[in-house]
Amino acid sequence: MDIEILKTTMVGGQLARAGAKVAASAADARLLIGIGKAVAVSIAAEFAPEPEPVVAPKRKPRTKVTPNGDLSANP
Repeated sequence: MDIEILKTTMVGGQLARAGAKVAASAADARLLIGIGKAVAVSIAAEFAPEPEPVVAPKRKPRTKVTPNGDLSANP
């Protein structure tokens, strides 16, 4: 049975990385689908998780010590 791997795991003694499509025995496929590490290829597009968008973290403005010893934020 053809399956798409969702989480890196072992299939038939071989390493299968996330996103790979592999042929597995029926027993291995049922097990991996049952524990959420794979989906059947025919339905993989419907149930595969959406990748989360990458958002850069917001940065705080740097503080600067003025000659008189006060802290002020750099604009």
